[in-house]
Amino acid sequence: MKHLIIIVGNELIVNENYMRYIQEEYKKQFLELHELKFISKPDKELPFLLEKLSKDYACITIFSISEYYTTIAKIIATLNDDVLILENDTLVPSKATREKNSFLSTFEACHINLLNVNIEEKLPLILQNPELDYAYFCLLDIDEMSANILLGTLTTSFEIQTSSSALLENLICIRASASQYGKLEGFLKGVFKLFAGKVFLGNNPTQFVAKRLLEKNLKISFAESCTAGLCASKLAENSGISSVFEGSLITYSNRLKNTWLGVSNDTLESVSEYSDRCIYFMLKGVFKTTSCDFALAISGVAGEEDDKNTKSGTIYIGAMYKDGTFLQECIHIQGNRNYTREQACLAAYCLMLRLKPEIFFAP
Repeated sequence: MKHLIIIVGNELIVNENYMRYIQEEYKKQFLELHELKFISKPDKELPFLLEKLSKDYACITIFSISEYYTTIAKIIATLNDDVLILENDTLVPSKATREKNSFLSTFEACHINLLNVNIEEKLPLILQNPELDYAYFCLLDIDEMSANILLGTLTTSFEIQTSSSALLENLICIRASASQYGKLEGFLKGVFKLFAGKVFLGNNPTQFVAKRLLEKNLKISFAESCTAGLCASKLAENSGISSVFEGSLITYSNRLKNTWLGVSNDTLESVSEYSDRCIYFMLKGVFKTTSCDFALAISGVAGEEDDKNTKSGTIYIGAMYKDGTFLQECIHIQGNRNYTREQACLAAYCLMLRLKPEIFFAP
């Protein structure tokens, strides 16, 4: 199923935070961003463009600032041989399904949802309710080529098309789509049987971890250096997380690694803060400070220049459970500062999945 977002108005286009908000809400309905189009302001070609796009897409969702909302509403009503009526001080097509500042019209086989957006207010309700013919899942501890080879028999049997992306070297995200209704469910059952203990639904590992921690009431905390609280921030994006997350420690300097986490000056000076040894004591320090079940620790060089004979993009990560079991890893990331930090957080969460698969992958 092809679906499209259209953003109308520079006020939205240049506001990165609100654009992120729009995309997050959209993905709750569609799981993904398929295609995105930006229009600074409507012009005389817009009616012809919408008519053409409606033939190519099953769903079009338009987010428009108030200045252009009425113009676009008139175009949609005209395409659908409809008229506009005034409802709650807003013009909407008479045949449309509608909520406050949002309406859904059907033009031929295309569902068009127009939202009247004000960046100072909560986003109106997205009225699209698509029947998805695709799903995402992630595979842990397997490379991309092997994953696709093993999936080959299942995709043939169920007539499924897949595309893959390596989120990390050992974490593969698969998008599976079906041409016939009902085939996808059987395919996914086969995937979970084939990759038992190494597969989860969705394309957001942090969201999966948060869900499992909430279900099992297991607490987590962090000791972060180069990621500067990014792991904690990503966890906090999930609703209800306060019940399993008390807080964490951002120990960017060696002084705080020593005073807050108890990493010895000998380790920091003789071995380096960029080391397995430092990560181990950072993990231990988290358990001394917080009442957590899981601890994650990260330290490394996220900048694009080498530091203390340590190559840029060299990141040390660790995960520890309250029973003392732990895993550590040194990873090497090619990219700019923010990409390195993002990938380091993702790798740390995946290390925790590998540490206790019986917790995260149990039925």
